[in-house]
Amino acid sequence: MADYYNRVLKKRGKVDVFSIIKFRKPTNGAVNTAEFDFPDTINASQPWIREAPVGDWFYAPGFTYDSGSMIRFIIEAICRDGNAALNIPMLPDGSIEDACVTMLEEVGRWMTINGEAVYGSKAWRTLGEGEMENGKLKKLPGGGLGKRHAEFKFTPQDIRFTVGKDGNLYAFTMAVPEAGSQVIIHNLKKGQEKVKRVSLLGSDSKLKWRQNSEGLVINCPEKLDLATSIVFKIAIK
Repeated sequence: MADYYNRVLKKRGKVDVFSIIKFRKPTNGAVNTAEFDFPDTINASQPWIREAPVGDWFYAPGFTYDSGSMIRFIIEAICRDGNAALNIPMLPDGSIEDACVTMLEEVGRWMTINGEAVYGSKAWRTLGEGEMENGKLKKLPGGGLGKRHAEFKFTPQDIRFTVGKDGNLYAFTMAVPEAGSQVIIHNLKKGQEKVKRVSLLGSDSKLKWRQNSEGLVINCPEKLDLATSIVFKIAIK
């Protein structure tokens, strides 16, 4: 592994690659990996990857192909300063099922709209807010993505955060709010960070918003044709 890093350093002038050693701590010089759950705390001292299969690590009939599960999986990883790796099951001839193709195309459309909040992002001072379970923030279940993930319920007030490469704060709702409704971000109360601008990725609508003692109150557009999770781009002074 050291030889690999040294060759990359000589060729590129920097080490912009990684190696994975699974289930070993500490992971000196390597990326740590989590297969079974999302860490409860952000640890940015080393990169880490949250891995999961869609269905299983190999093909079998009857898998649940749900783009919402994939998207929320990605959000849960990046808000914790991690990376997401998902295994897609192939049939014996190397093809994938039609429903799997549809799922990936839907994820691609979502990423086209919201990629600036994902690629190159980092964790904010808090990973999110919303409903609590056993004293902890409710989160997507662990394990391979399947029916229970597709049916797992979030509300628009379950929110996750990242900071983009551009320095803006991004707030992901884990469910799409109703058109014309309000979303309140409690971590942006008046007297905390001062908000300069708020926009909605994928929408040309000019948003109405205000900061008060409850939080940043955002009025959603009267027309909201977005899927799975909407993302607010928030400029903070």
